[in-house]
Amino acid sequence: MTRDAWIGVVVLGCAVLYWLGADGIRVSPLDDPVGAGGLPKALAYALGGLAVLLIVRSLALKRVAAGKPAAAAEAPAEASGPSVLRRHLRALGMLALGVGYLLVVPYLGYTLSIIGLVLAASLYIGASFGAKTLAIAGLGGVLFYLLFVQFLHIPLPPGIWPDLLRSLQG
Repeated sequence: MTRDAWIGVVVLGCAVLYWLGADGIRVSPLDDPVGAGGLPKALAYALGGLAVLLIVRSLALKRVAAGKPAAAAEAPAEASGPSVLRRHLRALGMLALGVGYLLVVPYLGYTLSIIGLVLAASLYIGASFGAKTLAIAGLGGVLFYLLFVQFLHIPLPPGIWPDLLRSLQG
């Protein structure tokens, strides 16, 4: 099995453990039909599905590589791609974006922070700054707000804006 297939198997195992943990969340008579474990179970299903896709992709790529000449199949992937250090630094940059998001969300609020995160991540991975990128970030922020706050009723930080607007009015 390839490295990606093994990673997929490990992630699938983590998804099963996560689902079992979510299934152990106590059910209250005051719960809604979804219950407290609904979202964690949905995340476990998504994680498991992505793990299965990784395993299937890995096996499909292995099958395609088996049909190629031996020299092409054995060529290291790192030879043409970025160095290992560079890939780790890029991942560290993405982590820094996430930490930055967590630092500003209490002040800017969820909607503005998620718009900023989508915009910053887009620019970080190479999108050009322009109206299209801004529109995608804005639309993404609004859609995330509608999904989590309005549809799923998850209370997320409003930021300083409600207090600021109240102080300007009175």
